[in-house]
Amino acid sequence: MSDVGKNQYWEQFSIVPTDLEHLANFLMESETPRTIPHLAQELITHRYQHLCDLAEATLSQGRIYRPCETYALEEKVIFPHLGNLLGEVCSVRAGHNPEYTDFSVMQVKFESGAEREFVTNLSVSHPLDEAVYAPVGDLTPELLWEQYGNMVQMALHQALQTNAQFVTMGEQWFLRELLLEISLVQLNIAEALLDMAQGGPLPTTALLEELEMPAEISPPLQIFSLEHALERDGRFDEVGPAGQALWYLQRMEPKSVLEIPERLRYIPLPYNRSAIDTDALALEQQVADEWTESAFDGTLDEGLAVILFYPHWRSGTLPLNARLAQLFPTARLTDRVRFSFMDKDTGKTFPGWVVRSGRYVYGLQEWYAENQVGVGAYIDLQASQEAGVIEIHARHIRSRRGEWLRTVTARDNRLHFEVTRAPVACEYDELAAIIVPDPQVVDTLAQDLRRIPLENLVEQIFSGLSGLSLQRAVHAVTLYSVLNLLRRVPPLPMLAALAMDQRYNALGDNYWAYRGDD
Repeated sequence: MSDVGKNQYWEQFSIVPTDLEHLANFLMESETPRTIPHLAQELITHRYQHLCDLAEATLSQGRIYRPCETYALEEKVIFPHLGNLLGEVCSVRAGHNPEYTDFSVMQVKFESGAEREFVTNLSVSHPLDEAVYAPVGDLTPELLWEQYGNMVQMALHQALQTNAQFVTMGEQWFLRELLLEISLVQLNIAEALLDMAQGGPLPTTALLEELEMPAEISPPLQIFSLEHALERDGRFDEVGPAGQALWYLQRMEPKSVLEIPERLRYIPLPYNRSAIDTDALALEQQVADEWTESAFDGTLDEGLAVILFYPHWRSGTLPLNARLAQLFPTARLTDRVRFSFMDKDTGKTFPGWVVRSGRYVYGLQEWYAENQVGVGAYIDLQASQEAGVIEIHARHIRSRRGEWLRTVTARDNRLHFEVTRAPVACEYDELAAIIVPDPQVVDTLAQDLRRIPLENLVEQIFSGLSGLSLQRAVHAVTLYSVLNLLRRVPPLPMLAALAMDQRYNALGDNYWAYRGDD
């Protein structure tokens, strides 16, 4: 096979029915579920061997053409350098060329009816005399995997998804008809085991130990079949963070995991992004809201710091923004993932939950209280060397006399602002930090004002905050921090409201002033 044909073959690769038949037989013989990469490698090896067999069968139909050799009439000759064309010698004559000694010329008729002449019995060395015709050139299954593996995996994944013969669990695939039947009684036993474990999590192997499974069935197939049945039963959630399936009873998961906490619920707002200048857009990265539209293209080799804003402080959560999504376990197909936090100072571990649909990480309410973490505080996060564990750290400080901070109270159906001295236990961002003495009253006010247009809320809050500064200027981070006491809003709709209203004047560095109606 020529190099050009070889590349065209793999570059135009597509899955055909015989490929799936081969993989079905492969899974049937091994009785072991396999991942897409494993199946793709098997398919490449199978296709490679098929090409080898096909090429060898073609080459065996005749003698390979070599210019130094002689050929008889009616002899079958194959020409690998011409794409394995097969022909029959129909005549041989003496050749005449003053530059060469005696040689012959044979006329060959091909299956298409075309005829061509070729030199034979040539005494001078020719490259075709030494050519080695490997069935697929210099390629090997390993080289094919390296060059075309990703493409084959994508094509295979799409084909398996649309074929009812195959089923998937996590990252593995198997044949539907070979799955073990898991009875309702066995599922009820699994529920009882998780109930005794306070809901979980338990690995599949722990559940299997208490179920009667056929001994002749391989353990991987037992695990796959049970996981497939558990996944399709609404009582169970697969919540494992690090590649191993872990099971939890859905009815025993925390309420704030099953339902998005009220303070985190965001109803998307239309806004004019083009009205926001480039400097203001940079605020997205500074705030790192989970509903931000900008992607994260950095690295997390040394962890990251998060500024804690009111909605997450109140809910005991962290924002699952583009940065944190790189750190927390979110690769599994399930919506909820259970992992462990580890306090970097004390070594204490406690459970955490990733809720992908709500874009938040839950499980920090007690930790916030124990460490006296307030609104605007910095929280450091880093992946642990142990899979499924995230290290968390509060930057504790000693402030004997307290710090002067913006304090927000609610009365007369609006927020009121002042600067008071308050005890502070953790390092904080001066623009974001606020003291909320009575969060319940603020939350009640938020409910009362839930139908007020965003522009009206911004004006009310801006007016109150500007009174705390001699310059009557308000930074966008401060406005965002306070605005989110009353309504869950990411920074861009707020910035658009400022930019589109002529009563506000941009001072630079994301500071704004109110210039009134004139």
